[in-house]
Amino acid sequence: MPIRAITIDFWNTLYDSQGGEHRNRDRYITVMTNARRLGYDITAEQLKTAQQSAWEHFKDVWRTEHRTPSTRSLVEYIWNILNIPADRQALDEVTSAFEEGILKYPPSLLPGALEVLQQLAKHYYLALISDTAFSPGRVLRRIMEYDGIAEYFSAFSFSDETGVSKPHERAYYVALRGTNCAPSEAVHIGDIERTDIVGAKNVGMWAVLFAGDPNARMNDEHKDMPTQADARAEHWSDIPTIVQSLSL
Repeated sequence: MPIRAITIDFWNTLYDSQGGEHRNRDRYITVMTNARRLGYDITAEQLKTAQQSAWEHFKDVWRTEHRTPSTRSLVEYIWNILNIPADRQALDEVTSAFEEGILKYPPSLLPGALEVLQQLAKHYYLALISDTAFSPGRVLRRIMEYDGIAEYFSAFSFSDETGVSKPHERAYYVALRGTNCAPSEAVHIGDIERTDIVGAKNVGMWAVLFAGDPNARMNDEHKDMPTQADARAEHWSDIPTIVQSLSL
């Protein structure tokens, strides 16, 4: 059966993760400012430790429960570790800084992605499937709109909106429903074996492991492991040929 739809991962497949250092700096400043307003003088090291703990908590939930904690819950987690009493204004300001900092320091489309998306959109339905962390789906959509690519996508499946993360089958079915295509008519492109690839194969889709971002944080998880993927792409320019070959 020929492929009619292509679903695509956001982080380290469509976009790189640059700007993280600047985003974290602004988040630190917002936390520090609000802590001082409440009479708490925390150190940069304490905040770094608290945020790292929150990230480990996020990864544990993501991997074991197949969902992603909300930004607000992660901010509250950090607040509790710092032992600062809950304050609605502070939590609102810090949550906003964590969610929307990406708009000030956005990631970049990976090389070749824009040109290939323009080509693929002429022949296939496109959908996005993304596990979100600090930046929710409504904010990532704005990034895509700013870069002029949102219009190419028929559906979006963000974990903070669906309530599940890859490899949960619902993450894929939400995207496929927007393309009106069956799993056997679709291929998913992503960079993480245990989420992107395993999830796609479990619902009956084709799968392409994307290895075109050398700075992908999860590269070490699968770089020396066999893959269930039907193909491997080293650059976005590989994608059109791979998709055509899978349709044959």
